Amino acid sequence: MFHSIRYTLMLLCFCAGNLAGNDSPIPEPQEIPAYRLDRDYRPEITAVLVDEPPQIDGYLDEEVWQTAPSSGPLIQYRPRSGIHMDQQTEFRVAYDANYLYVAVWCWDTEPDKIVSRYMRRDDRLWEDDSVSISLDTFNDLRNSYSFIFNPNGTRHDGISTNNVNYNSEWDGIWEVKTQITDYGWQAELAFPLATFSFDPKATQWGLNVSRRIKRLDQRGIWSSPRTSIRTYYVSEAGKLKGLSGLQQGLGLEFNPYILGKQSEDKDLGTDDFDFEWGGDFRYRITPKMSATLSYNTDFAAAETDARQVNLTRFSLFFPEKRPFFLEDAGVFTFGGLAGRFRRRTGTRTSPVILPYFSRRIGLNNDGQVVPLLGAVKLTGRIGDYNIGVIDAVVDANGELDSQNAFVGRVTRQIFDQSSFGVLVTHGDPNSEYDNLLLGSDFQYLTNKFLNQYRLEVNAFAMATDSDHPDFESGLAPVLGGSAILPADEFDIEFAFMHVDDHFNPALGFAPRRGVRRYYTNLSYKPRPESIEWLRQYFLTYEAEYVTDLSDKLESATHLITPLHLLFESGDEFFLSMENSADVPDSQFTIYDVDDDENDVHIPAGDYSWTRGLIGFQTATKRMINLKHDFSFGDFYDGKRTENTSVLTFLPSKHFGSILSYSKQDVELPSGDFDIKLASLTALVNFTPDFTWSNLVQYDNVSDSMGINSRLIWEYRPGKRFFLVLNQSYLDERTGFVLKQMDTTIKFSSIFRF
Repeated sequence: MFHSIRYTLMLLCFCAGNLAGNDSPIPEPQEIPAYRLDRDYRPEITAVLVDEPPQIDGYLDEEVWQTAPSSGPLIQYRPRSGIHMDQQTEFRVAYDANYLYVAVWCWDTEPDKIVSRYMRRDDRLWEDDSVSISLDTFNDLRNSYSFIFNPNGTRHDGISTNNVNYNSEWDGIWEVKTQITDYGWQAELAFPLATFSFDPKATQWGLNVSRRIKRLDQRGIWSSPRTSIRTYYVSEAGKLKGLSGLQQGLGLEFNPYILGKQSEDKDLGTDDFDFEWGGDFRYRITPKMSATLSYNTDFAAAETDARQVNLTRFSLFFPEKRPFFLEDAGVFTFGGLAGRFRRRTGTRTSPVILPYFSRRIGLNNDGQVVPLLGAVKLTGRIGDYNIGVIDAVVDANGELDSQNAFVGRVTRQIFDQSSFGVLVTHGDPNSEYDNLLLGSDFQYLTNKFLNQYRLEVNAFAMATDSDHPDFESGLAPVLGGSAILPADEFDIEFAFMHVDDHFNPALGFAPRRGVRRYYTNLSYKPRPESIEWLRQYFLTYEAEYVTDLSDKLESATHLITPLHLLFESGDEFFLSMENSADVPDSQFTIYDVDDDENDVHIPAGDYSWTRGLIGFQTATKRMINLKHDFSFGDFYDGKRTENTSVLTFLPSKHFGSILSYSKQDVELPSGDFDIKLASLTALVNFTPDFTWSNLVQYDNVSDSMGINSRLIWEYRPGKRFFLVLNQSYLDERTGFVLKQMDTTIKFSSIFRF
């Protein structure tokens, strides 16, 4: 009874405000009923069928938005859970045969303090005021589509698989228009049903909605307001009811492209123009299964890798950035090995090993693009089984003929959110040798550990069989597992892995072989309410211990952070101490110069050293944000200091820049050297659909400067124009001299039937 009265009063208050010209007053906070805080309670909202679709313009003056059932409020879950947010939020849902529509009202008593600076698609919207919507279109409590937007109408989207693998590189077709008003901001959204996979016969989807108020660093959510919850954890989602008559069409999608590319190489004396065409054809075989055929797959518009300098004896990891492989990537994740997303920094940790790493397909060992003649991808679900298959033909490269690469992945859903599966890869695009990998994994996932925490446990086994002469024939195994218990007040993570000497994943990533690795991460993160100026305190211990297969130490790292403060203002300060050990059994080069006689080496030996780290970051809600890290101390049998600064300047939503500079000074018995890395990102945002990004990078190791300029215009939803310029300059001491330049013009479009 109270539930009905409360929402009736809020609806009347809200509608009166809308009828008065969108000058809606902020509703008075109501008492939160106990059932809203019950972890098993799921709120519901009923979608309204409309004959005439609303005009997507951000002005919520259509009749449907005045009469449709209203849902809310959103309940705060960070920094405190189970209380009202400082500002109220409401939303309503409508639909027709081809679209799902959502209207959102974000009241704010201080609209002049709304933080909204990003306009480039898929940018860091968690640093703005924003709203996130997650849709579980099969109501399976595992998989979802997520859509995030800010008051500028900037879009960010992704796909979540099994409530744990979030792929933010997926781009869906949808519209959002926003308006900042005297009482806050509001948004109007339209989702074409062809964007989703769903069961047309279903009448209910899973739904969750959350809001971030950046200046307060406050977050609220519709369903399950607990600190350990994310919006895309749809096992905790509410219910979207009342759906019927949804149409998915024929399930056909055609995404062709045409491009022209002008390439000039000063060293080779070449100046060529190429015209290419190709595209992807997707067919939705069933509501849950689709097949994609790609011809002459193009990666011309992919972002440039950030430059890194390696001061270890192991390979660096560069993430995948090509859309063809990023779409549905969550289906192929294995054993919890994809790296952990650190939400505080907005970055993902590098994986220590991967059985399948898509950069091996279409990129050679030097990181250069090798054209794909064609590729077939099959992804989806059949009953309780998730299926993913990729078969690609790589063009001839140097002395290598064209090669075939195959990846197959099947997982079976068990319990509420858990699964077990198998993985197989075959082929080696970068050699003439045969290679086979087989693997199996198990993942246990629950949000009810001790009746309140999220627990993830992984176990895996895999092996390779290769006829490469550097590896013995026969199966070379890898075994391992991990346990992760993340919470707002603490984090606990343990991992173990055994890697055989001859493990050789030709389609994977394995920088270290013949090792056993032990990993621990323990964090205590209280929020002291008695200290007004302190939002959260972090006390962290992180350790990695690696031995050879006879348990002899190879390397170790212990990182202790006794002081890490997050102030109420959003500023941060930390102080850490790191102790490292390394036992190389042979000499290796740590700094390579053109003259081999002057290369700097680390001799074989047993090394141990200690370093200090200190750093700060100003609040990202400000127009100017500065992050600086300083480390100092020993390094092998010498010394090393490092200064890294990142300055972000966002004077308006139309302009922004990021300046990054890093300098390392290293003193070793075999020689001294310094390493400098610099980059400048300049952004010009005409509209959320028309952006121009420019990246300039320089390092003194290669003495080269690279420029990547990308103009992207999505002139209609799903239809894009790209203008991409890549230039490479070499420092010849008399100045930078142009060595290579590529200019690409590309049109792509998505047609759905």
